[in-house]
Amino acid sequence: MIYAAFAIIIVAVALFVVSYFMNNKFEELENQLEQFSITTMQDTYQMKKKIKILEEELMPQDILSKDK
Repeated sequence: MIYAAFAIIIVAVALFVVSYFMNNKFEELENQLEQFSITTMQDTYQMKKKIKILEEELMPQDILSKDK
C-alpha cells in the first residue's frame, strides 16, 4: 500500500514538472505568433502606402494621355 502511495506521489510530481515546461513552450510560441502578426500588419501597411503613392504618381499621366 505504501508503494502505491509513493508511486502516485512520484507520478504527480513528474506530471507537475512536465506541465510547467510545456506551459513555457506554449507561452513562447504565443509570443512568436504575436510578433509575426505585428510584423505582417506593419508590412501590409507599408505596402498599401507604397501602392497609394504609385497610383497617385500614375494618375496624372493617365488623365493627360486621355486628353490627347
